[in-house]
Amino acid sequence: MFKHLRTLVITGAAVLPLAIAAIPVHAGTTTGTFQVTATVVNSCKINSASNVVFGNYDPTSALNTTAASTISVNCTKGDSYNIALNYGGTGSAANRIMTDGLGDNLNYNLYTDSAWTKVWNSSCGGANNCDTGTGAGPGAGNAQTYTVYGSIAAGQNVPAGSYTDTIQLTVTF
Repeated sequence: MFKHLRTLVITGAAVLPLAIAAIPVHAGTTTGTFQVTATVVNSCKINSASNVVFGNYDPTSALNTTAASTISVNCTKGDSYNIALNYGGTGSAANRIMTDGLGDNLNYNLYTDSAWTKVWNSSCGGANNCDTGTGAGPGAGNAQTYTVYGSIAAGQNVPAGSYTDTIQLTVTF
């Protein structure tokens, strides 16, 4: 009888590991979510602003002397902005003034249009004229280029020499 019992125990012990191995064991899974966020800020940068170089001015000529330059800015897509140019060292909306450093002045002005009718002002809004743009148009978020048109009125009685002025460019957004 013990022999048979022993056989059953041994046989039972041998079968038991096979039964456990056949039962699938699951560790379990669960899922969740999280957000990824960023805030895009309104921003503008001045890429470049080239000099207005009039070259030679002939005070005996009956013709204005003109020149042009460009300003390049890059603003956030959809960001409204405006570009203002100050009046230089001692100028006004009526006349910007280049000086020779010896007390002599040469009047000129800067314009937003090639007809030289809209003076590029030092502030924008209301009756003031300045160039305005928006990143919402074609090329949004890319460099936008604006032309600055300059003119020196003919017939100014000034001595020969080199005349200069420095203009500050301000982009408000």
